Amino acid sequence: MKIQEPVRNLQPFCKIFEVMAFLDRISDLSPEEIHETAMGLCELPANPEKSLSMEEVVFWAGLATGLEFARQSQEGVLDDESLERIEAYSGLLAYSTKNAVVDLTLEGLERSR
Repeated sequence: MKIQEPVRNLQPFCKIFEVMAFLDRISDLSPEEIHETAMGLCELPANPEKSLSMEEVVFWAGLATGLEFARQSQEGVLDDESLERIEAYSGLLAYSTKNAVVDLTLEGLERSR
């Protein structure tokens, strides 16, 4: 008898992919397109304190941290070596996140067979 594992909600991870895809193509967008996309990506549900999953809370915390990091780098607070290290780490994190979501999706497909 096969034990059924709970189906994992991948919706919060989709938001991460949306932000990553947005950042990948941001240089090709007009200021209006950037603004419109940013407004759509950063839209919270009506009752976030009651409806956000742990994954979504982590996502929003990561987004806020990234924005703060960008602000600090623009103001020259961080030195070049620190900027390079943080950028390398965030690149690895993005790559790992993409792979993890693909793995979770494939596992879900395998279980549904």
